[in-house]
Amino acid sequence: MRTRIPRTGAATGLLALSLTFAAAAAAAPQGDAMTASEAADRSLLELTVYNRDLALVRETRTLELPKGPSSVEFRDVPAQVRPRTLIVEPEARAPFRIVEQSYEFDLMSREKILEKYVGRTLSWIQEDGTRVEGTLLGMAQGPVYQVGGEVVFEVPGRLALPSLPADLRARPTLVWRVDAPKAGDRKVDVSYLTGGLGWSADYVLQLDDSGERGAMQSWISVENRSGAAYRDARLMLLAGDVNVVRDQVMPVMAKGMRAEMAMADYAVAEESVGDYHLYTVPGTTVLKDNEIKQISLFQAEGVPVQKAYRLEQGRQKVDVLHIFRNDEKSGLGLPLPAGTVRVYGRSGSGARQLLGEARIDHTPKDEKLELLTGQAFDLAVERTMVADRKRGERSREMTWRIEVRNGSERAVTVDVREAAGGEWTILKSTHEHTAMDASRFRFDVAVPARGKAVLEYTVLSSW
Repeated sequence: MRTRIPRTGAATGLLALSLTFAAAAAAAPQGDAMTASEAADRSLLELTVYNRDLALVRETRTLELPKGPSSVEFRDVPAQVRPRTLIVEPEARAPFRIVEQSYEFDLMSREKILEKYVGRTLSWIQEDGTRVEGTLLGMAQGPVYQVGGEVVFEVPGRLALPSLPADLRARPTLVWRVDAPKAGDRKVDVSYLTGGLGWSADYVLQLDDSGERGAMQSWISVENRSGAAYRDARLMLLAGDVNVVRDQVMPVMAKGMRAEMAMADYAVAEESVGDYHLYTVPGTTVLKDNEIKQISLFQAEGVPVQKAYRLEQGRQKVDVLHIFRNDEKSGLGLPLPAGTVRVYGRSGSGARQLLGEARIDHTPKDEKLELLTGQAFDLAVERTMVADRKRGERSREMTWRIEVRNGSERAVTVDVREAAGGEWTILKSTHEHTAMDASRFRFDVAVPARGKAVLEYTVLSSW
């Protein structure tokens, strides 16, 4: 809806705290023509949502402008819009100049309206139609009135005001002062950043009866708390950690090569954009305010999964991990956005059971994922320091004994990970060790079913 309204001043008359368009019209300079642009004027709406609390909105609208100076009220913008990021591009064939722009967000409410009436006279309409007049003394802890020489906090009847205060709006609005060389319709391309929008990925990994393969399904959850609805929007989701400088983010505008996913049922297109990945939802969607919308990302069958057991230094519980590789051989091989993976198994009766969940970071193609899904119930650990001796001024020799007991009916191998300070050497050990980095090393300890295994090692540390 495009509306041109001559400036005639604020509306007058009796208002029972109703909201009228006349109050918004009174906010602009007298004598200027005003064009109101709303969501219905959109011919294009694109929404790029980032992982964190941020989205880039791009929309195209048609404005009906008079010749010369006028005002434009660009309505239906989100309440969390960041006006400093606004980019306005008139079409080349019908340009106009923006002289000034402002973002007005002093919104109408009972409290806001009454605050403007402190020290002024107002009235109450009684059930029989008679009026009672009084003065609003203050609003610090709620309204305080003076009526008939008395100070009161409540007055019976319906509160009535002679007019709405100026400079209050029913909804957030971008206001431009423009200058057009001639009258007519103009298309304008507008982009801005807004808070209140974000998205995350959720994954379900359903293991088969053997626990060695699984079916994986991914959903994207888009949350909108921006204070605006987006209808018939082309939705794009950018995966990656975009740097935020104070309250502003520079949107990523680079273009990359588009690539459809290898899976036939993969509905969302993925492409590289700079150092990030962009997922484009096909068609258009409706994203209501205060809504979480879920969109299917992909499905994969027969993903090879390895279950592993790991004991970290100082821990008394053995971690359970489910490990798989994000490659085409495993039925995947696509950039996985950060999110939560929930792993399910089946009981003897075939009932689905949650085995655990883990958070993954943005994971490129061909990388390995290790999901820490819980701690093993049937594996008990006892750790003992057998010896601790100084070897000169800057050396120390320590002997550790780690006993792992297995109460289950199946044999397992536990990845035992230890650490030492300074330069270290394993002097002796019951099991072969593997260096992981400058301070860590590991042992593979096989534990029989209904049995136990003992790892004992001596490490010399120098500093």
